[in-house]
Amino acid sequence: MLTEAEYFSIRSKLISNELAHIVAVERQYMDFLVDVTLRAADSINTDFCQVTELMPFWVNYPPRQRGRAPSGASIPWSEVGEKAISQNLVRALTLEDTSITFPGLPLGGDIRFATNDALIHFDVKLTGPNDRADEIVASPHQISGDGVIWENNGVVNSPANVTGARASMIFQPELPPFYVLNKRPLVCLTYFLKAVYEVKSIGDQPLKYLEVACVPNGLLMFDEPQLARTPGLLIPGKDEQTYLKKRTRVRLEPLANLHDWRCIQIVKVDDKWITQARNQGEQLKLI
Repeated sequence: MLTEAEYFSIRSKLISNELAHIVAVERQYMDFLVDVTLRAADSINTDFCQVTELMPFWVNYPPRQRGRAPSGASIPWSEVGEKAISQNLVRALTLEDTSITFPGLPLGGDIRFATNDALIHFDVKLTGPNDRADEIVASPHQISGDGVIWENNGVVNSPANVTGARASMIFQPELPPFYVLNKRPLVCLTYFLKAVYEVKSIGDQPLKYLEVACVPNGLLMFDEPQLARTPGLLIPGKDEQTYLKKRTRVRLEPLANLHDWRCIQIVKVDDKWITQARNQGEQLKLI
């Protein structure tokens, strides 16, 4: 069992010597996940769109409408994303790197896997016409913290003050800045895959494009250089006043402005999937 002294020894080393290494590892696995998603894009798109062909078999038992005063003009599509996207990604990941493992964790992104130097959370977010395509609504267990406290034989993160134009809130990240597995430190990395879809009619809701986003590790976000203070990067979530475990919104334009590789879109052009970097004002340019 990891001791408090061992934990803080590793943390001190990361803080003093290896923050630049964390950024390099984030970019390394961002490139990896973009490549894996690009390779899987055809399969993802095919399976995602087959839900319409299967519509006679589920139309009388659609998913429950969510959110405030839903319009009813579309079907909630999160289950489609969970099955058609996540499982294609898991298959693509294991085909790309057979050394990947899937250690048991009770909280985190939809897909959680380990390599020799990182434990990666990759969460799928479905975004329809009524949602903002330029932000991620992230739960506490999808963002890593500073891990500055040791309590009850485990890691505790500092709460963060998140301020928007009209409100502020306290956000409590729940993922650690790193893990130790088999006596090996694994930096905690958090990525999101936004699947943006359009609505042609109820149940005919095809995929429009994909976007992979890398949110900085908790040491970078909440310790030094405190990237969470970047204007507009983190703002209060949908439930800042009512929900016990409050979510935060991660705005993608400020995230892309930290490093242009942190937000990469995958779109279909002339029957071929290509990558594009998110640019200011939603103007996209080819890498």
